[in-house]
Amino acid sequence: MRTIVISGAKVFIEGKFVSCDVLIKGSKIAEIGKSLKGEKKVDGKGLLLLPGLVDPHVHLREPGAEYKEDFKTGSHAALAGGFTTIMDMPNNNPPTTTFIRLEEKKQLAKKAACDIRFHFGGTDDNFPEVRKVNPKSLKIYLGLTTGEFFLKRPDSLEKHFENIYPDSVLFFHASGNGPEEQALEETFANIDRVRKLSDQYMRKFHIAHASCGKEVELAKHSERATVEAAPHHLFLNSKDAKKLGSRGSVYPELRSEKLRKSLWKQFSNIDCIGSDHAPHTLEDKEEGAHGFPGLETTLSLMLDACSKKLLKLEDVIPMMSSRPAEIFALENVGEIKVGGFADLVLVDLKKEWTVKGEELQTKCKWSPYEGRKLKGKVHSVFYRGRLVYEDD
Repeated sequence: MRTIVISGAKVFIEGKFVSCDVLIKGSKIAEIGKSLKGEKKVDGKGLLLLPGLVDPHVHLREPGAEYKEDFKTGSHAALAGGFTTIMDMPNNNPPTTTFIRLEEKKQLAKKAACDIRFHFGGTDDNFPEVRKVNPKSLKIYLGLTTGEFFLKRPDSLEKHFENIYPDSVLFFHASGNGPEEQALEETFANIDRVRKLSDQYMRKFHIAHASCGKEVELAKHSERATVEAAPHHLFLNSKDAKKLGSRGSVYPELRSEKLRKSLWKQFSNIDCIGSDHAPHTLEDKEEGAHGFPGLETTLSLMLDACSKKLLKLEDVIPMMSSRPAEIFALENVGEIKVGGFADLVLVDLKKEWTVKGEELQTKCKWSPYEGRKLKGKVHSVFYRGRLVYEDD
């Protein structure tokens, strides 16, 4: 079995950066230490070695809208952004709400170049299917989303809390719709209801794409809550949405600068970063489609914020690797440890680059960050011990 040693990099292990070598044997990490030997040597001098990142929130559009993205192009975009494990959402056409559709989706995903996991979808009446699948996470939409896939009956939410197996996580799109104030009031009410049901049934829940600080604060009143933020709600606001025109629409909408800053004030209470990668063609955006591509810019946006002293790397990296893996019970990913999968990312903190949609791997070939200069970029990626991506 071929061995590879990565040496010279600063390696992120157990929450801190350490100068050491990492030996890969087959698909696993075989040894971590000094002066290790392997058949092939990779020089990581001047670079950081991170665990393969985990994105808990992506929409790869297959089946039903492969012209926007598919498992192959989406997984290539993931690797280019440093993500070796991504979790795909169920609001496809048809939605992933039955055991059969989930199995069909798994077959389609065999073309992917990285590790893809799947959130199962909750509807008003698929309780037997949820029990049959016993998913690690059940995605429930309480507001409008692409595909209009959301609960419509008032009693369905409580039934899902009652029906789900105790080890599963109920993953909520809790965002309201309409003008900002109305949308947020609806969002707050949804989170409050979810939190009370969580207390009643002793079930874990996860809030997707929090768009302001109060969402985080409300959810965190429960010890069973975890919360995710998307980079666009951290780095863009409603004025940016206006500048972007038809490209600026997303669920939930970009918020005012005051609310964007309130999200930053709650950053220490946010558990993980989810790109909410939601690609659409520009033609579909002109027709009113909501969503941004984000897999290839998320890490660099966070690294750029670290370079500006807004964040600490030691805080950000777990939010994009070990923490989402822990929340969704994903074994042997998200950490650099002996026996774990050799999913590894070399990062160049000094690399400055400009976002250009035409150069991205995503099929939609555009970005809401078009023209933005960022500092910090993926240098190369190993997936299950194989070099699968190199910058340039």
